[in-house]
Amino acid sequence: MDFDISNYMKTGTTGTKKVENSIMRENAQTIDMEAFLKLFVAQMQHQDPLSPMDNSEMMAQMAQMATVEAINTITDVSKTTYAASLVGKEVTVANISDNGKLTEVVGTVTGAGLYAGEQIIFVDGKSYSLKHIMCVGRLPEAAEEPAGGTTTED
Repeated sequence: MDFDISNYMKTGTTGTKKVENSIMRENAQTIDMEAFLKLFVAQMQHQDPLSPMDNSEMMAQMAQMATVEAINTITDVSKTTYAASLVGKEVTVANISDNGKLTEVVGTVTGAGLYAGEQIIFVDGKSYSLKHIMCVGRLPEAAEEPAGGTTTED
């Protein structure tokens, strides 16, 4: 991925260029370590030489990014573990057609994997994202309301 720092530069009120404090990847609202390091280098190159960034501030930024990366890794591992734990279990997943109609699919999870950075499960030979799981097991049948509305017991 080519990274053009000029897309993330702006002129501040003092006339000096500032690097925006966050960037967005095309399909996500997160910053990855590579983009962070490029922004960090640009920040160092464009800082005011008379008022350079404090070493402790620089280390704090690096520690914060390392913490975010670690949390992202833990989250990914947790999702992968959860997907793998569903193998052999019955699930209800939402199948959304091109016209937006939702159909419930009930089946046994036969496998789990990773596709385009997203955890998926396989049910009846089709793959579904974890976000399409409606429940583990079957959804309860809709309870019918008694004719004439609800009643209360005395």
